[in-house]
Amino acid sequence: MKRISVRSPCSSANLGSGFDFFGLALEAFHDTLTIELTGEGIEVEITGLEAEKIPNDPERNTAGLVAKGLLKNRDVGVRIQLHKGIPLRMGLGSSGASAAACAYGLNEILNLGLTRDEIVKWAAFGEKAAAGESHADNVAASILGGFTIVRTIGDSISAVRLDPPPNLEVALALPRVETAEDKTATARAILPKRVSFRDAVLNAQNAAYLVAGFHKGDVDMIGCGMMDLLVEPYRKRLIPGYEKVKRAALKAGAAGAAISGAGPAVIAIIDSDKASALDVAEAMGEAFRDEGVECEVCCSKPSFKGTERLDRIENAVD
Repeated sequence: MKRISVRSPCSSANLGSGFDFFGLALEAFHDTLTIELTGEGIEVEITGLEAEKIPNDPERNTAGLVAKGLLKNRDVGVRIQLHKGIPLRMGLGSSGASAAACAYGLNEILNLGLTRDEIVKWAAFGEKAAAGESHADNVAASILGGFTIVRTIGDSISAVRLDPPPNLEVALALPRVETAEDKTATARAILPKRVSFRDAVLNAQNAAYLVAGFHKGDVDMIGCGMMDLLVEPYRKRLIPGYEKVKRAALKAGAAGAAISGAGPAVIAIIDSDKASALDVAEAMGEAFRDEGVECEVCCSKPSFKGTERLDRIENAVD
């Protein structure tokens, strides 16, 4: 048999103005996945955070679905051991990290020769198991690391990575808010089918400003560009006290704040030369608690590595 272990970081999608195409990889939490080649079939074993809540049926598990797709018409089976380190249903790309680790790991162990964009595409395919549809914002960030921009046209997916500024830090507020089992699908269902032309133009301006901020290494520009007029006005209703939490983050010195992915986590971007990420995190946590919502907070730096191998592929002796 052959065996490989890989690790994928959590991620924050959207960053406000970039719904479904911005992502930022974070060092705060990771998933670890080990793949063993077997004779046939796909087995998924899960340990770690809330493992009992994650299905091990390959059709309903993001890593398992990636394996099913990539192994189609291949005379090989796999045993996938997934150790969850990323909190579930929080808006930190937990399902995406598992899919990313599997796509990356299978490409390595089977010498598939996939391009980075193809690995991202297969990982996005795995997200169907959790979200009901393919989306690449989280998986691109988990695979490539740094700040990523995804462009999807039909079946074609391409991803671009930019390095975050060295003085960019992140504060995360993780509220204990009851969420639906199909949280991402629920958060998508409440979005409007149409938006005003004015709001669409302003959001495009904000997204462009955010990208320029990453290109120039200007954290304040990044924060300003996080302002969202298309998604946040609707999704914030799912997060008790969100507006108060966002105001607290900005008052404590954050350059910008937004719902992390589909939430309920809130992400704040900080210029470490001007403010303390810990102060911002604590301010957000206190604002949630003032609203009667239990909340944990943490600080993080961006992940520059993305998904990485933890060992070499090696022949194992029975």
